[in-house]
Amino acid sequence: MVEFVGGQLRVSVTPAMTLIDVDGTLPPDRLARAAATAAARTIRRHAIGGSIGIDFPTVEGRALRTAIGESIDAGLAKPFERTAINGFGFMQIVRPRRHASLFELAADRGAFEARALVRRAARCVGDVTITAHPAVIAAIKPGWRDALSAQVGGAVDLRADPALPMSAGHAQ
Repeated sequence: MVEFVGGQLRVSVTPAMTLIDVDGTLPPDRLARAAATAAARTIRRHAIGGSIGIDFPTVEGRALRTAIGESIDAGLAKPFERTAINGFGFMQIVRPRRHASLFELAADRGAFEARALVRRAARCVGDVTITAHPAVIAAIKPGWRDALSAQVGGAVDLRADPALPMSAGHAQ
């Protein structure tokens, strides 16, 4: 969920596309305008690519729907293509998909935490012991371990501790 003044975006990742649903307390026209700016910012910040659907509140009038589309245009760097907002408030955007978005990466919590922990461990020098929740340890691929060992100049020992929360892994 991404909060903005007067509303929130609910981002859902599916195999086919990323969907963004707009909810809030503002009148529909103001909510849709604020959501367009927030959606463009969210798409950029979280590196969302591929097919994206945005479900805006239904607004009256083609001119207002056009203005909302122009807000998306102003907030996203090219290249991308988009449809107009239909009468039910739906817009589709297609952007190049260079890699998984942050939402997709975070959906696999163990792997997400493992990547962050390996990045932190890379600051160590010499032998390193990584201690983390078993799901985090299981997500550390052999190639990551080998690359980390070469970077720190020492052996990398992995220790699973089921008492640790997913985000509490550490390296020393």
